[in-house]
Amino acid sequence: MKQQLLQTIDEFQTVDELPVRDDTIVSYSGVPGAFAEQAAITFFGEQAHTLPVANFREVMEALAKGNADYGVLPIENSSAGNVETNYDLLSEYDMTIVGEQVIEVNQAVMVLPDASLSDIRKVYSHPQALMQCSRYLEQMGWEQINMVNTALSAMKVRDDKDKTQAAIASQRAANLFGLKIVNPIGNNNSNNATRFIILHKNRITAMGANKIGITLGLPHESGSLYEILGSFNRHELNMTMIASRPIPGRQWEYYFYMEFIGSLESEEVKQALLEIEESSINLRILGNYRTLL
Repeated sequence: MKQQLLQTIDEFQTVDELPVRDDTIVSYSGVPGAFAEQAAITFFGEQAHTLPVANFREVMEALAKGNADYGVLPIENSSAGNVETNYDLLSEYDMTIVGEQVIEVNQAVMVLPDASLSDIRKVYSHPQALMQCSRYLEQMGWEQINMVNTALSAMKVRDDKDKTQAAIASQRAANLFGLKIVNPIGNNNSNNATRFIILHKNRITAMGANKIGITLGLPHESGSLYEILGSFNRHELNMTMIASRPIPGRQWEYYFYMEFIGSLESEEVKQALLEIEESSINLRILGNYRTLL
């Protein structure tokens, strides 16, 4: 197993910059105006060719089938917490995290051009966006309806032409779908941001990469997590995130998603990963990439 882990580390190819061509395609979940589209454009530039798909799984499928070169997925929000379904997708699909992008999320309440705040009875948005604006929405007392994406909620309001409907989405979505903003900021937290990860099919890492993502399972034994955390401590590695998710089909057993500061070229990191592998089940290295935090 030791040799296999070291071989996996050696498979990561270091490049000066991530490969981007004139025909490079970047997939994201939603429609134009989604925050994920903004993350893709911010990371790759305005010239990026984007491929909007219906949901997070289809982002992974686009990569797996070769329909996209990169994928963009939200991984956590500073107000609403982790996007847990995407940890499951990272565990399920063999993709590599090659970058991250943080986007300030300024949610806005928007309606049809001839509607007003007093007309609203229902509000549509992604569950995370509704959570980010929960205090404001509780005060207003509107019925809250989940949508797959914030920009899709704006599209629905436009298409339904119902003055009692509102959407919570971005300023860009309001402009794209011809809606009027009646409350520009409804966030619980004025410092609201979402961190997106950039995914690629191949094991590559850009020069200067300083964060590593891994997933692992733990034996159902006392002290198993303590052993893992001890490896980070002994090798003086700073863990920046840890999240647990249920293992499908196995009651009360969990796998963990972890991020820590380091490079796969570091001997300390290699030694820590070898120790972690001995104390864990199915250790996977998801990627080594540049952190923006």
